[in-house]
Amino acid sequence: MVFLSISLSGGGAQAQRSEVGIGIGGSFYLGDLNPKKLFYDTRAGGSLFYRYNIDTRWAFRFSGSYGRIMGNDASFDNPRNLNFRNDLVEVAAMMEVNFVNFFTGSRQHRFTPYLAFGAALCFSNPKGLYPDPLDGANRWVALRPLHTEGQGLSDFGGKEYSMAHFAVPFGLGFKVSISRHVSLGLEWVMRWAATDYLDDVGGTYADPGVLMSEFGPESAYFADPSGSFHEVGAQRGDKSSFDWYSFALFTVSVRFGERDHSCPAYDNQVVLKKRR
Repeated sequence: MVFLSISLSGGGAQAQRSEVGIGIGGSFYLGDLNPKKLFYDTRAGGSLFYRYNIDTRWAFRFSGSYGRIMGNDASFDNPRNLNFRNDLVEVAAMMEVNFVNFFTGSRQHRFTPYLAFGAALCFSNPKGLYPDPLDGANRWVALRPLHTEGQGLSDFGGKEYSMAHFAVPFGLGFKVSISRHVSLGLEWVMRWAATDYLDDVGGTYADPGVLMSEFGPESAYFADPSGSFHEVGAQRGDKSSFDWYSFALFTVSVRFGERDHSCPAYDNQVVLKKRR
């Protein structure tokens, strides 16, 4: 009976440790086309996540997120005249560290700030707005296949950048328990991306004539839309730093399980004390 009680208690504890949730908010980026303004040109973003509460201070979270980021040189009076948008899809594994002992349904500590950090994989596909001279319409064109900085060409060197990027998320949040099974939260998590090409900008100017012959007029246009005809090899982007992207979200999470008579992290300890 003692072992059965421990087993049942452990199963209930594990169920109470699990939560599922949704986050809704916005996303933005920092990089060559937005070097300094936080939350500038924020676009809609969202997340679905599973949280496993290891104890009242530590939790593991696995999430899938989507967000659009954008940037435009015209917003910063930069005559380079580049622009982009990028629809990001991210999968991430993160740890949360609560400032106080907290769990959804707690009667002792109903809210807590927390820190979040971990690792992520981000999938991206930057596009640029192209003014088509044939019909005068503007349309979004995928930039990576255009090799706008001569990537992959023997005359310019450099490999094509990947559409999948490692990222390091870290940030902070605030959770509040509003019932036995539901908690609300706000969080802001920045991501350092191990790429300089979320915006398709990070190297030097290539020869537009070569790009025209190899990849067509769209490639030549996006390589240097300023009309200034920059010298081949001149700096086009900042090579010294990688890009950043961020999600700021309002979250709702639901805890599994029915019992809330004690903290789920200590259920086994309660049974063991009774055994003694």
